[in-house]
Amino acid sequence: MGSARDERPSDGLMVEDLGLRWEHDSAFSVERPHGMVAYLFVRFHSPMTVRTAAGVVSAGPGDCLVYDPTFPQWYRGAEGGFTDDWLHVGGPRMPELIRLYQIPVNEILRPRETEFITPIFEAVNRELRRREPLWEESVSLLVESLFVELARQLRRQGPDALSPSEVARVDGFRSIRMRVHDQMEKPWRVADMARLANLSPSRFAVLYLRLLGISPMEDLIHARLQRARALLTDERLSVREVADRTGFGSVCHFSRLFRKHVGCAPRDYRRRPLAGQADLSGAEDEGSETGVPRQHSGDARELISS
Repeated sequence: MGSARDERPSDGLMVEDLGLRWEHDSAFSVERPHGMVAYLFVRFHSPMTVRTAAGVVSAGPGDCLVYDPTFPQWYRGAEGGFTDDWLHVGGPRMPELIRLYQIPVNEILRPRETEFITPIFEAVNRELRRREPLWEESVSLLVESLFVELARQLRRQGPDALSPSEVARVDGFRSIRMRVHDQMEKPWRVADMARLANLSPSRFAVLYLRLLGISPMEDLIHARLQRARALLTDERLSVREVADRTGFGSVCHFSRLFRKHVGCAPRDYRRRPLAGQADLSGAEDEGSETGVPRQHSGDARELISS
């Protein structure tokens, strides 16, 4: 019997391209009838119409998809344009990685939470841009951490524990969550979120915890801290600017929460080597084959602003 170490894929992973919150107009769609050389991982921020192994289906904000290299790829915005995060990744390790972590391919995935994706994408992009010693090994580990956390979140769903009426509410709550986290610089309160669901604050908080496994404010604080860790690696930003961009309101409040949850002050954290890679577990080449022009260069280092 092999050890857990023996089960690990032995060859490297190669990121060919990536994009974070990439916006596409209403004329754009992904259409690759013969698939592509690499695997495609995508997270949607908009309502979508998507081709899967089960046929053409609908997807919503927060839904994810992994296309294998041979599957015909096709998706477009269900309401015009759309926004997504995407990653093209290849290499001999990928098929074994998919098998090892039991990641379903060519079907819509609904992980319980997806905030782990942003800091990993940003860390990968920094490695591609800076190309410091051992950057290829670092990228490979970051990509593996992406799929480890994806597998973990898929296994946390527990849909059998929810009633049919609760299951019907999940997509709506996930959409609200995505909206709040995408606008985390705003001074959100539970009452503000509850209005988006036409519920009282107390009822919204109970359902949020029940459906998503965490309270709304805890969830928002976690997302803000994840984003803050990524922003702190950009030395052009002051701690005050990071606090403002992540919605903490004041440097004092930000520093207190950061120290409580991360274990050090923001200024100390940014001095750590490769700080952006810590605690990551806690441009799509979407040139349509129908003649739609590419909307970005092929250089992944230009795709995400730090």
